[in-house]
Amino acid sequence: MHCVPSPPAPPALETPRRLGGPLRYDRPVPSETVHKSVTAEVLLTDVRHLGQDRFAVAARWLRDDFITGNHLTGRGGFLGASGGRTLDPVLLAETARQAAIHLSHCFHDIPFGHPFVLGEVAVDLDETLPPLPDVVLETHCRRTVHNPRRAILELDATVWAAGLPAGRARVRWEAMEPRRYTVLRKRGAAQPPAASASAVAGAGDALPLTPAGVGLGRDRDVLVAADAGRPDRWWLRLDGGHPVLFDHPSDHIPGMALVEAFRQAAGVAAVAQGALDPDRVRDVAALAVEFASFAEPAGPVAITAEPSGPGEPYDDAVAFRLTATQGDRTLARARIRCGTPDRARHGATGGAC
Repeated sequence: MHCVPSPPAPPALETPRRLGGPLRYDRPVPSETVHKSVTAEVLLTDVRHLGQDRFAVAARWLRDDFITGNHLTGRGGFLGASGGRTLDPVLLAETARQAAIHLSHCFHDIPFGHPFVLGEVAVDLDETLPPLPDVVLETHCRRTVHNPRRAILELDATVWAAGLPAGRARVRWEAMEPRRYTVLRKRGAAQPPAASASAVAGAGDALPLTPAGVGLGRDRDVLVAADAGRPDRWWLRLDGGHPVLFDHPSDHIPGMALVEAFRQAAGVAAVAQGALDPDRVRDVAALAVEFASFAEPAGPVAITAEPSGPGEPYDDAVAFRLTATQGDRTLARARIRCGTPDRARHGATGGAC
């Protein structure tokens, strides 16, 4: 699980535009509406209500990768961390997550001040995202639980890039009353996950990977360290001052940090098996992450990976099942398909829902 704390209502929040009018890309939406502190981390630029629970969400990506600072070299395209002209599927997952928060506040009447607990985030691509900064998510964002004391919502989206459908994204989350969230977190903090002696020893012997080993350029962006005794296990390593992962204070490890760590572990595993070239270690065609519990800041977090078996999702590709644990507690599970998208596997992309 992952909570996105909600700030107080901004002093001069503009009313979202509804039906009609083109989407804008020239300025970000107010940072408070996506629970960000730094404007540079806001990916959304506009929303148009298409009727009922359907929305067109515009985003502009000023960098090519979720976790790095690699920026555009021009509107016609840019070079990714590995030198390829692609956009990052994990950056797309973060875009969908911001869209979920923005639509909750601006169209589903979720008050500012309510924390958001992330339950699921997924991306499945038919095409490699093209080297253009602007994308549109055609979304169906709806409440699935109508109990007045609980607000659980889901977002399903078709991703449009360069005017063509490129794949799908999905987010599931719960907006909590602050008092209920406080009780939930106190309960979890009072029962910290028990770490076994072997887990503590494994974390202590962890070997940090090089940035090049995960297709990046900075040490602070490497989120996994190798386990000296188990080739299928890695240990989470975080820089608390990372400008992307820790844009604002958090009482737990951010969920998107686990998403990125899962991606890094899957890529390293695929390269180690000889199933993926080292210069494609960051290539992801699909990922789906489900969160089970909060990751506490203290205590080692282990990430394990095993190949997907017959009959499982992505069984026709280089795919892995991954699990993040902290002591005896499962934090999240993921399925990741490495490599580039295969449109023939899907056929034509359909509607958002």
